[in-house]
Amino acid sequence: MTKRTTEAVVIGGGIAGCTLAYELARRGIGVTVIEQGPIAAESSGRNTGTLLSGPQRSVVEMLDKSVEIYAELADGAVPFEFGRIGHLLISEDHASLEEAGAIAQRYREAGVGLEKVKGAELASDYPRLGFRVAGGYFVERAWTLEPMGATHAFAHAARLAGGYFRTGLRVAQIISRGGRVQGVLTDDGIVAADMVFIANGLWMSDMLRRTTGDGPLPGLPFTAGRGWLIQLGKLDFELPWIVEELTWPDQDELGRLSLAGLADVAAQNDDRPGVEAICLNPMLGGDARLGASVQPAFRDLLRNTDMPSRIAARALRMIPGLGSPVVKNIYPGNRPMLSDGLPVAGRTSVDGLYVHGGMGSIGMHAAPATARWLIDAVLSGDGNPQQSWLRPQRFAGW
Repeated sequence: MTKRTTEAVVIGGGIAGCTLAYELARRGIGVTVIEQGPIAAESSGRNTGTLLSGPQRSVVEMLDKSVEIYAELADGAVPFEFGRIGHLLISEDHASLEEAGAIAQRYREAGVGLEKVKGAELASDYPRLGFRVAGGYFVERAWTLEPMGATHAFAHAARLAGGYFRTGLRVAQIISRGGRVQGVLTDDGIVAADMVFIANGLWMSDMLRRTTGDGPLPGLPFTAGRGWLIQLGKLDFELPWIVEELTWPDQDELGRLSLAGLADVAAQNDDRPGVEAICLNPMLGGDARLGASVQPAFRDLLRNTDMPSRIAARALRMIPGLGSPVVKNIYPGNRPMLSDGLPVAGRTSVDGLYVHGGMGSIGMHAAPATARWLIDAVLSGDGNPQQSWLRPQRFAGW
């Protein structure tokens, strides 16, 4: 039974899906978002809320565009924490600080300004924090936001423009005929649509596999990059910047953290540390979020439970002053990583079917930009953004 006919269906109610809904609705496209859980229930509501520059031009390009789009909504019907903040990159020892010189140069080549600072200066200027580091760099620009509120702001803006949201409803299949998308099959019946956007994170490959009529479509090289987050209470000191450790790798290096066959399961390779580094975000409400880590994982198998202890010990070793705030919660989140560490946005071989996701640790940073570029391409181009590094055709089989 066909429940309703709509122009576009978006599968997924995280930041990837809600930004798409906003972009479609504000252009007058009838859009229905179908989400199997609550809005922002997964990675979009479980991250540090940092929007940071990086040493890759693509990362900086996404940051600049996304900040512009967040600013459009920040004073809207759903206010959310969003503001510019300082960014301090630190190195614990002199060897890593020397190696960081090459990384700093890459930041500059990507158009990001930095200023070097000695660890002794940080310790002297901020005695309450008790810095024990060799030094670091002040980075030109960064922003902080509250991710749950930001995701809901896009959802509400889409509703105001005519968008429709159905939560607690699962999409079982995508239906296509003769190379053209027809709609989606849900637990509540068929929703017919002229366009379907897959934006459901780690479930994207499942949806591609379950494209019936013409499918299945090729998969994408996804890995569940699990990260852990420590939610701190009110800080009893002023922290004027997001503090991030310089050991955090580039996106392409993150993408190489992967799991494959039964040998990985047998060896419990998903329970071995991948990347761990300090990322401390002082929220505008006065509390803070502390991460961060990425480990290759299987989506529904929870291990790595020692990682919060590792992050806490690492933070206290370098910033002993962090021992005073109360810990409110500790939780994991799955990050949908692609093999090159960059998001995917573009058309598939089925006319009217598009993908948007794979943002890993930079979903809040990337999604507003990639959604706008994708919808621009869908409505006025061939469905592939101008940024070739976003297109699914960069992967084998596409």
